[in-house]
Amino acid sequence: MLPFSLVELPRDSVEFPLYPYSVGRHIQYHHVRPSGFPVHQIFLIRSGSGLFRDLTDGTETLLTPGMVFAYPPDRGHEYYPLSHEPWIVGFIGLLGSQSEPVLEGLRLLPSEPCLTGRFEECWEAIAEIWHTVDKHNAARLDEQTMQELSVTLYRLLLMLRRSEPGASDANRPEAETVRNEALQKAVRLINEHFTEPLLIANLAAAVGYSVQHFQRLFLQEYGVTPHKYLQNLRLQRALQMITESPERPVQDLALNVGMETNYFIRVFRKTYGCTPGVMRSRLAGERDIPLG
Repeated sequence: MLPFSLVELPRDSVEFPLYPYSVGRHIQYHHVRPSGFPVHQIFLIRSGSGLFRDLTDGTETLLTPGMVFAYPPDRGHEYYPLSHEPWIVGFIGLLGSQSEPVLEGLRLLPSEPCLTGRFEECWEAIAEIWHTVDKHNAARLDEQTMQELSVTLYRLLLMLRRSEPGASDANRPEAETVRNEALQKAVRLINEHFTEPLLIANLAAAVGYSVQHFQRLFLQEYGVTPHKYLQNLRLQRALQMITESPERPVQDLALNVGMETNYFIRVFRKTYGCTPGVMRSRLAGERDIPLG
């Protein structure tokens, strides 16, 4: 069990250029915010995997262990776990006149997940902020405590900042054969293990790339992201099982393609325009139509 969950500070706290508004870490379940959250947020993924969806433009972002993801305020979104193991998420909300400039200056905005080499330190910094707020009573923080929180928060952001690749790395051509072999290996792994709880981060590591670089190369080569390729493969297999074994329960279909049941139904409906149950009925009706 995790040691703490959400703590929120009053919106009228002593004004600082940068200070925390909310902080916590817990096992994350499905959550929807149609109107967004009132402040900037940063998420750290400890374990498991989940999907973050921007409700404004429909952008979907896969969040896996070790990732950091910043998101602006007042923008509708939802997120939910994808893996069977608990999706453990740390989070912190930021207020202050400099919150947006700082996040942009550290290249955490615009929103795009990244990895940090100091994840454990960042995880503990969230704990430090939470315990400070909890110890002093969130509703009655004095100016000195707020200053301490502001300093700890800024130190956390510095550890999270996105590294800018050096010019030599950006301009170094990648060997075509190495790239192709890596992508072919990734496709083989997906094809062989798509019925298991497969993490994109593990695929990237298996072929020797960072998650972001792997996803970029995969999209360039195949026209879809690794997550979309895996999802399509799972749905095709599910459709095949519905055709071959109409009596299979929906929960069994989801389990056999490595997906959580509610997420499976939602993605199936989005792809095929109906639920698995309705698809089963349609296919059964087609089989009953006499030939001639």
